[in-house]
Amino acid sequence: MAQFDKYVSIVVDPSSAESIANALAEYRQRLENGSAFRLTMNLLLNVQFIKPDGSALTLDDAGSNHALVEQAINACRDEQKLSYISEPVLFGAALNFSELIPAVVETIEALVAFARSRNDSNDLWIDDCNALGIEALYMLIESDASYSPLLGRFLVPYWDTQTMTAPLCLLSNLVNKHGWSRDLIKAYVWCDGAEVRRYFYESDSFEDEGYNAAQPDLLAHLQSHPDDYSYFKHELLARLQISPILVFADESTSLAEMLFEYYDSMGVWSVGCERWELEEQQEEWQDRVKQQLICGAKVEDEIIALAATLTETRNESEYFSVAEAQLNGLDNAYQVWMEPAEVEAEEESEQESLSELAQVEPILWDEKSGRSFFSCLNPRLELLTQNRLERLSDELGYRGGLEIVEALPYMPLHLGSSAYLAHRLLQQPSFAERDAIEQWLELHLSKLLTDFVLKYCDVAEADTEVLRQWLTYVEKSGVGSDAEATQQNDAEMIELVRAGMAKDGGKSGPEISAKQAAYWTLFNYDGGQRCMLTTLLLQSAGKLNQGEGSSPVVQLAKRHWQLWLSIAPQRVINRIVKFKADYPLYAAINDQDTETALFNLLHQHGVSEAMLEAFTLMTDQQVADYRPADPRFARRYTDKVAQYAALDSADTSMIGRQQLKQFETLLQQLEYCREDQVLEFFQHVKAVNPEIELPIMPMFEAALINTLKEDFDDATAQTVYDKLMAYLVSGEGLQELSPQALKLSKLQGWNPYPMYRGKVGPADFVWLLPSEMAEHLTLFLAQLGKRGLHWLGRCSVEEAYVTSRIQSGEITMAERWSHCEVGNERHGDCDMDSALDVAKQSWALNWLDRAGVPETSLVYFAVHEGYEQQEFVLRLAAENRLPDMQDRLTANERVQLLEMLQGAESLTDITAQSFLQDCSSAVKQLAGKLFSNRS
Repeated sequence: MAQFDKYVSIVVDPSSAESIANALAEYRQRLENGSAFRLTMNLLLNVQFIKPDGSALTLDDAGSNHALVEQAINACRDEQKLSYISEPVLFGAALNFSELIPAVVETIEALVAFARSRNDSNDLWIDDCNALGIEALYMLIESDASYSPLLGRFLVPYWDTQTMTAPLCLLSNLVNKHGWSRDLIKAYVWCDGAEVRRYFYESDSFEDEGYNAAQPDLLAHLQSHPDDYSYFKHELLARLQISPILVFADESTSLAEMLFEYYDSMGVWSVGCERWELEEQQEEWQDRVKQQLICGAKVEDEIIALAATLTETRNESEYFSVAEAQLNGLDNAYQVWMEPAEVEAEEESEQESLSELAQVEPILWDEKSGRSFFSCLNPRLELLTQNRLERLSDELGYRGGLEIVEALPYMPLHLGSSAYLAHRLLQQPSFAERDAIEQWLELHLSKLLTDFVLKYCDVAEADTEVLRQWLTYVEKSGVGSDAEATQQNDAEMIELVRAGMAKDGGKSGPEISAKQAAYWTLFNYDGGQRCMLTTLLLQSAGKLNQGEGSSPVVQLAKRHWQLWLSIAPQRVINRIVKFKADYPLYAAINDQDTETALFNLLHQHGVSEAMLEAFTLMTDQQVADYRPADPRFARRYTDKVAQYAALDSADTSMIGRQQLKQFETLLQQLEYCREDQVLEFFQHVKAVNPEIELPIMPMFEAALINTLKEDFDDATAQTVYDKLMAYLVSGEGLQELSPQALKLSKLQGWNPYPMYRGKVGPADFVWLLPSEMAEHLTLFLAQLGKRGLHWLGRCSVEEAYVTSRIQSGEITMAERWSHCEVGNERHGDCDMDSALDVAKQSWALNWLDRAGVPETSLVYFAVHEGYEQQEFVLRLAAENRLPDMQDRLTANERVQLLEMLQGAESLTDITAQSFLQDCSSAVKQLAGKLFSNRS
């Protein structure tokens, strides 16, 4: 394919040893200075080897190694086997000359060094299917298997195991051919990536979760060959002292963890279950493997001994390194290869491009220039802003409207163009411009709007034509209609669209909230913004009104506007406000006059005050937590919270009844909003007035049944729901709700929160439910296995913690967003953010402790998932309430627990003995140091 053509040619005579040596030398030099690659996006090999006549090397140029090169290509490539083969042909030709073996090895070592300097297989492509250097490695190893470690080094940790699998399969092929020779044990040792090492005995491991072995694994071999196990340990120590392991800059580096991975990836350990069964509990898997024996020694003890040997002479960090391309966080990963003059030239080119943009040159219109000039309007791009459209007009120039008239025949036919044209109609266009735009819209708009709906609307074939007619219908001038029948038909068609609109396939869940479905068309690309803008702006363009009635274009716009406003009112408002918003991530406008004018326009076209109130409330809540935002959003939100918190259901005065009715209307509109934001609003109202009654139970019940249905069939979910609700009310029957009693082992891994953004689950209501019901719920959740409290990581916990501080008088609602400990400044201060994590988790653990949650669950969370919860653990120890955690925590976590207990004066002898008699050598070793003064 043309995009993979090579523009750097190295001339070589394949029959001349001297010419081949020179070609290999030039290839090495280009690998080192980067000139062998295109320095754009991911690297791409840009070198081809050609003969003196200018033609590329072919298989025949490999001479007597023709068959070897063909064999290498078939072994190393799945597709495009004969594309860009000049590199393997060069190496095949070189192997015809024994005197060139050192040069071949030196060049392959340069390829290995290059791969390790990148640590990213995406920088090793020669086309879209194959990698460079693999065939050369294959042929060298075929000639002498002692070079196998070079292949292990070349296959770097960050290798794409999804698409670049053919090179990985060479490893198992070598084991199949040679068995577990010491050369291949050494190759295993020199291979840095644990997942890559599994390919020594696995075939297509990512297609088979069971990891079916294609060859005998190294573990089985070493168990039956103790001498080879001694060789393995010797080579591993020697290798690590010579060459560190490649890691990423932000990757944690633990010598014990790295050594464990060498053992773990040896083969299939018999630990009582399959690896995939503990996929979400990796530390438990590690614990089980560490207790296994290899050649009579416990794996954990072997790792400890190896680590002790390695750290005798060096610091642990010296056994890890970051690839050169990933050092210093370079924005341009190829900057090290660019000469200063090249960098300056690039900068000058950028400046010239900017200055060219500032000049408006006459445009010679054709289809290509039209697509290019108006590309920013494409609905597949980001949201439109008013500034963007105004800049586009500036770039067109101003010639009394003629500039757009000339461009119209070449404008791309999509809703981005219609939105731009509708915007121009509001800018006092000339008669010529107005007439031309109106003709364009009359010609194209009906199809554009209708296609937008039908693309994602799945309705019965019999209804499709009826729906299409409704979507495109425009009442003819002078023809009357039955208003009631028309209204009923409109309602039926809108409901048909609502029911048939395609969902988003799980991106945000089947619903955003009780009434707002997650329609794919309202999230994909511009999320319908160009459609919404077109329909609103056209209704606002009064010059299109003709006599007493509206023009066909305006009628059409009104119909589609009402359709979307009925289906997803909050989304419609969001898309419109984003047009004038001041923040990329939020639909918020700083200037109050602009905001008011836009809200008045929306209100004029059918958006109710309650819709706008709900939208403003939720947006202000979001923006209040955004540090650079104008403080007025936080102030307005706080005022609204105070207003609704002050409502009195017993107030029967005219004003009181009016306020309650207003709140009820707001609650109806909040059903179209994101559930997590609505719940957060309720938490804030409750913080100001703990006695206020809020409609929590319907939301909780819906969240509970919906979350259960995510993991269980409807009948099972309903059964669990009924039993759980009965227990929450009475407090009786907790034991009958355990996974064992219900015979639902899957319940042990059930998440009491949804997996979709914007939704809430039952755990989020713990802090709002009546106190007894909340305590019952936490006891139920705590008994769902080891991680029964993992829901403490939900955002609702942070709000509950802040609410508790507001209720205690430590913080006022007015300073919620600016407070030095919990305010929005924490987003820019990692220390402040970490302190908040510690504080909220400590508060939650103490709350759960008072609710009666067992200590084993609390300690498990504090150590396994908690953040610096030493104070809580020490309190339990001081109260002699620290349970034996050997069955709950992994060995590493028990070591962590011991470190948290250093200095605990009241630790009982029984607890100390449990650590001293632990099955883990690491735990016993540390316990021996801490409790050496105990008998």
